[in-house]
Amino acid sequence: MLEGGRTAPPWDETRARQHLHQIVGHRAARLVAVRQPLVLISQVQRSGGTLLSQLFDHHPQLHAHPHELHTGHPNKEAWPALDLSRPSEWFHTLYERPAKRSFNEGYRKLVSLKAMEEESAAAEAFPFVFPPSAQKMLFDLCVAQWNPSSMRDVFDCYMTSYFNAWLDNRNLYEGDKRWVTAFAARLSHHRESVEGFFGTYPDGRLVSIVRDPRSWYLSARGYRDIDPSERRERDYGTIEAATALWKQSAEAMLAAHERYGERFRAVVFEDLLTQPEATMRSLAAYLGIDYDPILTRPTFNGLPIKADSSFEVSGHGVSSEPLMRYRTILSADEIAYIEEEALPLYERVAEVAR
Repeated sequence: MLEGGRTAPPWDETRARQHLHQIVGHRAARLVAVRQPLVLISQVQRSGGTLLSQLFDHHPQLHAHPHELHTGHPNKEAWPALDLSRPSEWFHTLYERPAKRSFNEGYRKLVSLKAMEEESAAAEAFPFVFPPSAQKMLFDLCVAQWNPSSMRDVFDCYMTSYFNAWLDNRNLYEGDKRWVTAFAARLSHHRESVEGFFGTYPDGRLVSIVRDPRSWYLSARGYRDIDPSERRERDYGTIEAATALWKQSAEAMLAAHERYGERFRAVVFEDLLTQPEATMRSLAAYLGIDYDPILTRPTFNGLPIKADSSFEVSGHGVSSEPLMRYRTILSADEIAYIEEEALPLYERVAEVAR
C-alpha cells in the first residue's frame, strides 16, 4: 500500500516480475510439447535458405523457427556437443542471442553493418514478443519434468521452451504438427556437424538449396555475413574465394545425397523462384505434410515479408527477377570464370535435385 492509501500501480518492477511469472504459468498450464523431428535447411548463404524458411513459416503442420538457427557451439556452423552430466550448462550453450535483439528491436533481416548502425525507421521490421527470461523458465520446467537423458531430449526441451516463450506465435496451437523447420547457413559444409545433427535427429531431414553460381556470386559479393551478437561481418573476398566457397557447398550436397539417401533433399533455387507451387508441392509430399497455398507466400509469423535481397526490393512475394540480373552486371570475364569453375558442378547437383 502506498502513502495515502493508494495501491501500487500495475507497472512497477515488482508487479512486472509477478506478471512474467503469471505469463509463464499460463503457458506452462497449456504447454505445447515440441518433440517433432527437425527439417534443417543448410547451404552457403545467398542461396535461398531464408526464403524457404519463410515459405514454411505459417504452415499449420510445422513449427517454423523464425530466425536463422543459432544453437551451434562454439559458432552457428557447428552442431553443439552437450555434456549430459552438466544440465546447468545446456541452456547457456543453446541459447540464441539474436532472439533477444529481435525481442528488443523487432525482427529484421540485416545484410550490412551500415544497415545495422543506421537502424532506418523505414526498414521492414516485425514484432517478436519473446522474453528470454520466459524461455529460460520454461526450459528449466521441461528439464525438471522430462528428465532428459539424450541430446534429442535436451533439444526437445529447448524447442519446447522456444516456441512457447514466443508469446505472439500465431501458429503455436494450430494443426497437427509433423516437423520443426529451421535454417542454419553453412552447417552442412562440415561433415562432423551434419553427423551431429543426424545423431541428435536420426528421423530428421537435411534440405540444401543450390543456386546458379553466376547469380549467386552477384548476390554474394555485395553481402556481408553478420553475427549480430558480435557486430562482426565477413565478406566473400575475391571471385576465386567466393567460387571456392560455392563449390564447397555444392560438393557437400553431393556427399550428403550419397551418405544419407532419403534423409537428404536438394532443391534448385531457380525452380523455387520460377515454379514455386510445383517445387513446394514436391517438398510437401517429401515431408508428408498437406499442400497449402501458404507454402508459396513468404511470411514472418504469418505476415507478408519482403525478400532478403542484396538489391532493393519493392514488393512482397516470390520473384524471379534475381535470376538473370547477373547478365547485365557481371563482366564477361567474371561470367566465364564462374562457368568454367562451377557450372558443371551446378548441373550435377541440379540433376540430383530434379
